[in-house]
Amino acid sequence: MTDLSIYQTLDRAKAILDRQEAKHSSRAGWLMVTALLIESWDIYSMSFIMTHLKDVFHPSSFLLGFAAAGTQLGAIVGSILGGWLTDRFGRRNIFLASMSMFAVCAVLQALSPNMWVLAIIRCFAGLPVGADVANGFTYMMEILPKGKREIMGNRWQFMFSLGILCAILLVTAFELSKMPANLTWRFILAVPAIPAGLLLLVRSGLPETPVWLVEHGDFVKARKVANEYYGKDVLAGVLPDHDMHIPQPSWREAISDLFSDSFSRRSTIFAWISCFVQAFENYSFSFYLPTILAGLGIATLVQNNMAMFAVYLLASISAFVGPLTLPKLGHKGLSEWGFGLVTIGILVMVFGITRTSMAIIITGSGIMLWGHYWSSESGMTIASLVAKPAYRGAASGIAYVFVKLASFLTLWVFPTLYDRLGVPKATLLIAIGPVVAFLAAVFILPETFGHAVNAETIQSAEAKATGSKD
Repeated sequence: MTDLSIYQTLDRAKAILDRQEAKHSSRAGWLMVTALLIESWDIYSMSFIMTHLKDVFHPSSFLLGFAAAGTQLGAIVGSILGGWLTDRFGRRNIFLASMSMFAVCAVLQALSPNMWVLAIIRCFAGLPVGADVANGFTYMMEILPKGKREIMGNRWQFMFSLGILCAILLVTAFELSKMPANLTWRFILAVPAIPAGLLLLVRSGLPETPVWLVEHGDFVKARKVANEYYGKDVLAGVLPDHDMHIPQPSWREAISDLFSDSFSRRSTIFAWISCFVQAFENYSFSFYLPTILAGLGIATLVQNNMAMFAVYLLASISAFVGPLTLPKLGHKGLSEWGFGLVTIGILVMVFGITRTSMAIIITGSGIMLWGHYWSSESGMTIASLVAKPAYRGAASGIAYVFVKLASFLTLWVFPTLYDRLGVPKATLLIAIGPVVAFLAAVFILPETFGHAVNAETIQSAEAKATGSKD
């Protein structure tokens, strides 16, 4: 078999797999996005316990910001490393290893003797976070058929919002229990290890994706796994009966290929902009909103938490509804609406802050977060969707780097900006991000909903078959 014919065979096999759907494929997708619930639970727990950490350790604003941003810094490295590892060693190996490491780190950070140790452990905790997200999106794009994988991928923000609600409820319960501050923050940071362990147990029953096996020339196992997963031998007569060595692309070749045509280039550029801006708008304000409300002295800590719960409950509805609108709005329309609403919500919040009005601030927060969950859903999905399976993990990892880079920078920098510029001016600066992303959605992003990388292979083969019959 020549080099050309083997690559045509690979494309044909991947195109066939692209159209398959197993009865339990949605379950596999939910198990991937559930990791985002645990991640957000951990990250936002940190935002609600920062006042306790101040009281217990009296850290500098620099160290407090670094501890809050530590997970994001680790996730930057984890995204790149995890993307490379999942393309090299398989999707299943990485999602099992990443969740195991996260559970261990959750327990270790609760045992931290001081702020510096906590900050360092949170940096290490970010490694599995970044790796799991990069790997999870890759897994969903390969295990679900087109049309459904986009919707499932966009549900990551719904799970993220549920994680925030879990964090709020847990923190509020501990606040009402009157437990000493030095114990409260430890229990709150350790609890996510429990769902992480449960998710690891359930995920252990998931198979490797047949697409990855095909891409790596493991043809015998690919047919076996596909037959077991889909209930039929969909690759019969397509793949050779023996394994082959398939050279894998380098990172440079992957990036070059992503930018080789207008569609994937424009889609990828927008995905990177979207990923950066959605994290910037979220972590520069939403993350610090509990601290801002406490600083304004408008309500008690528990009242602030309840107000935040109401806002994020609304946001969860937005995050649930967003993916359901994809068949009508597409990724382009959803992003335009999302970033537009974020801009409006931020302006309303600035007005409320200048008036010290809890009602206006919460109203603006609701508008902003409704838009945020629509605007943030598509970036990662698009980046994973338009990438070829050979480097899909790397492409997903690179996209998530933009999320975590923005998260790290804003979490670290904005406490200082709030101190120096004041909350209204610092908040107003945030609106620049969603305006830029809105323009990118309008003028750069092509519609990607329903896109399949190997669709042209199927169409070409079917056209040839029809021609031969004639």
